[in-house]
Amino acid sequence: MKPALSVNAALDELATLIGQDIALEGILRFEFEGTALVHFPKSERRNATDEGPFEPSSVWLSVGSGALQFNEEQLRRWHGKRVTVLGTLLGPDEKLGGCGHFSAFPAEVLARSIERL
Repeated sequence: MKPALSVNAALDELATLIGQDIALEGILRFEFEGTALVHFPKSERRNATDEGPFEPSSVWLSVGSGALQFNEEQLRRWHGKRVTVLGTLLGPDEKLGGCGHFSAFPAEVLARSIERL
C-alpha cells in the first residue's frame, strides 16, 4: 500500500481515488453524527464556501453494515488524536452531493482499521 495521504491530499485527488483502498492520516473526530477524519495540520484546513461542503477538510468515517463495527470506547479515548485510517475511499452521494450527516462531507472512508499515531 502507498504511504498515508493527508485528508486534503486525498480530497484533491478524489476523482482518481474513488473506490480505491487508501491510508489516510488526520485527527479523529468521534462525536454523535460527526464521526470523521479531519485534516492535520489545523493551519491547512479549508473554510466552507456557499457552493461546497460544510466540512471541506474532513472525510466521513463509516464501517458499513457488516459485522465490523467501531470500538466506541477506544475511539472516544482517541477523539482529537492523530490516527491512520485504512479503508476504501467513496465519493459523494449523487443525489445529495455529499457524504455523512447532512451530506456535510465531500467524501467517505469505509474503514477497515484505525490506528493511533
